[in-house]
Amino acid sequence: MKKLNHDEVGAAATIQHSPAAEYFAFGLTIRSHIPLPELSPSELTGRDPDILVRLAPCGRPLPPKSGGVVIDLDPSGAHYLAWPGVAAFRFDGVQRIDIEPYPDVPMSFLAFPLLGPVFGLLLHLRGLVLLHASAVEIHGMSAAFVGDKLAGKSTTAGALIRAGHRLLTDDLLAVDLVDPIVPRILPAFAQLKLSDESSTAIPLPNAEALPLAYAGFAKRQYRLTASSFSHRQLRLDHVFILDRGGDKPVIEQLEGFEALGALMRFSYITRFGKALLSGRAEADHLQRFARLTRQIGVARLRIPADLGRLDESVRLVEALVGARR
Repeated sequence: MKKLNHDEVGAAATIQHSPAAEYFAFGLTIRSHIPLPELSPSELTGRDPDILVRLAPCGRPLPPKSGGVVIDLDPSGAHYLAWPGVAAFRFDGVQRIDIEPYPDVPMSFLAFPLLGPVFGLLLHLRGLVLLHASAVEIHGMSAAFVGDKLAGKSTTAGALIRAGHRLLTDDLLAVDLVDPIVPRILPAFAQLKLSDESSTAIPLPNAEALPLAYAGFAKRQYRLTASSFSHRQLRLDHVFILDRGGDKPVIEQLEGFEALGALMRFSYITRFGKALLSGRAEADHLQRFARLTRQIGVARLRIPADLGRLDESVRLVEALVGARR
């Protein structure tokens, strides 16, 4: 029998004292041995989950805490990711994620990488198209917002939520293309990341400000009320590429290769580099985005840098979405 080292003993002991809870996100049932209060509780208990999240050794020594993020993508599917000082993550296939935290790391720290890049990779392997985007439901239709860092994706979504609309996802947008005509958004969970400046400009009704993910992090998570979040798997109707600047909001429709290039630029999965998108996988990735582009509206939305004028952008988006109902 293999003799466990100190860290492996700690992980094994933790799992014995960590009862599993059932959650639901991205259209999937999730059984997790770490608390994930960000997610909605699943009502489909008592059956095998789509994804099992467990605390277990990941099969190699934890990287030094002083290093950078480790991404080791294995052609066999045994992928390994690590955030030094937080945890390592490993999965083989698309149904289980093993997590090995560093000693004495609070369980609350694990959700930040898990529900972002780790889930992003897993959802990609399950055949979903992923955008680095925020999305909201507007009168039964959907609008997603992509853009460069600080373009205002979450802030624009927050302004629409304040106007009475509902969040579908923030940061990681998963789209199911099983139906070739109706691309469907798989809602994530009821949290929105906002800077202090944005949260002051657009105070959200009854939103709960959560502790920073770690000291110095530029944005704070806000937990939304049930009435501000939509669980509906809506068709993806519109994607807006955000630009900051100018003195008034302007929408410019994009078509063809211009629209395709704009969407692919904000593919979530490109952060994993060529190790994931090479050969046939790269061709499949392009085909998925081409299919998506043909089925949705893509536009560039220029929004004023002045956060006090966000309501003007909200009205412009509402008018365009309403005109296409």
